[in-house]
Amino acid sequence: MTQMSQAVANLKLNLAETRAREDQLDAMIRQFETQLARIPRQTMYGGTPLDLALSAMEEVEERLLHAQTTRRHLRSIKERAQAELEALEVVQRVEEARANLAQLRSQGSGDTLDEDTQAQILQLEEYIAQYSKQAERAITAGSGGQSR
Repeated sequence: MTQMSQAVANLKLNLAETRAREDQLDAMIRQFETQLARIPRQTMYGGTPLDLALSAMEEVEERLLHAQTTRRHLRSIKERAQAELEALEVVQRVEEARANLAQLRSQGSGDTLDEDTQAQILQLEEYIAQYSKQAERAITAGSGGQSR
């Protein structure tokens, strides 16, 4: 497995783990929000002392804020990983196009190639030029403009 393929596989695993963690956090956040809504009712109708209810609400709200902050951080990581994965996939497609181009060119010189092969070569050259620029922009944007 090439180094790039390994990086793509690692990013995909990371994204799957991130999505699972995000689902867990979403469930926790819903649970904490439900708890916060129920505590005042328990005070009004269940006979829970006011001090105990306030203390419980404070504790649940701390957990809620922590879960929300963690989810925000996780989403930041996920967005970065998705951008990186997209950039690597573009680079892989460009490398495949270059390999195809080299194979077509090795079939003969420009004079001996049929029109269809010459059209394919032109199409691959345009594809490589376009997507090389796209990959460069994606990589540059993903690195925050810093060199790697």
